[in-house]
Amino acid sequence: MDGRESTERTLMSRDGTGIAVTVTGTGRPLVVVPGSMGTAQDWQPLAGRLASRLTVHAVDRRGHGRSGDQLAYDIARECEDVVTVMELAGSEAVLFGHSYGGLIATMVALRQPPAALVLYDPGLPLHGPLGGPVTADIERAVETGDHEGALVIGLREVMGMPADGIAQFRAMPQWDTFVARIATWPRELRAVDAARFTLDQLSAGLTGRALIVTGEHSPGSLGRVARSLHGVLPGSRFVEIAGVGHDAHLEAPDALARALVAFVESLPDGPGQPCSETADEPV
Repeated sequence: MDGRESTERTLMSRDGTGIAVTVTGTGRPLVVVPGSMGTAQDWQPLAGRLASRLTVHAVDRRGHGRSGDQLAYDIARECEDVVTVMELAGSEAVLFGHSYGGLIATMVALRQPPAALVLYDPGLPLHGPLGGPVTADIERAVETGDHEGALVIGLREVMGMPADGIAQFRAMPQWDTFVARIATWPRELRAVDAARFTLDQLSAGLTGRALIVTGEHSPGSLGRVARSLHGVLPGSRFVEIAGVGHDAHLEAPDALARALVAFVESLPDGPGQPCSETADEPV
């Protein structure tokens, strides 16, 4: 089998929900937990670039892609889903969470530390609510069938995207995809705002090897969270990817792949150990 070929698996989570995983490549396992409106398919350009070095397990989170869902939503079930995938990947797996997936990955890592942790613009409410009252506005637009309007509200009010940025995004092929996936965003924004973390708690609980990633043009609130987290995690590395924003896996997968390979190849074999020194790396 060519390392760039993918295998699709469906695992049964603890509550009986089927969780789809796309497995690509050979080498040390990397479990990718996508953010809001993201699916495993979005991460295949990155997985292809990593295929000769890493085995990427890209997760379709519940309610996304090929995975199932339940009527009642609880982020704790998402954590169980990721643990199920980590069990498949094995004890040497590196856990990578993007955006909302970064919140899930953080919650998992606090309970069951992975061999190493990667967080890209993690959706942690360290400096106040992320969605706040805007979440209800997005939800109302979804309920009335105005999915495009819901996305515009979220991009403008939650992500801080200016009008010209939204116009540019609207012209991209990903626009229709994000519009189609918008319905699950409100429940995830509520989960972010309900999460309770302090920097002291994260510093004490996340003591293993960690890479914190942001984009040069990432939303200010998420970039601030990434920098704050790096500032308190002992031994974490920090990478800012030049010329991109919140979605380097789509905008600049080569640059993100380089950062990931450099980090993973610096790790010891076997389960994670605390890192003795920090490093900041431009990409």
